[in-house]
Amino acid sequence: MGSNAQRQARWRAKRNALARSHPEVVERELLAAAERSDRLSEAERRALADKLADAAMSYLRRSQVLAAVARKVRAGEG
Repeated sequence: MGSNAQRQARWRAKRNALARSHPEVVERELLAAAERSDRLSEAERRALADKLADAAMSYLRRSQVLAAVARKVRAGEG
């Protein structure tokens, strides 16, 4: 069954994975990190900028999919 510490570690890992799967949580964490970016090294800032750009592209792709669905609904195809 495992020790109490092992169970807590598994629970924390599961909780963190669940939180990361929610876009709002990820966005909030990225924006908070961006606010503290002046304390980061050059490499850390680049990595953060890449994550922010990836999130932006993900939102853009999702918005394009939703816009296409909206066009189909307006045309009576949905």
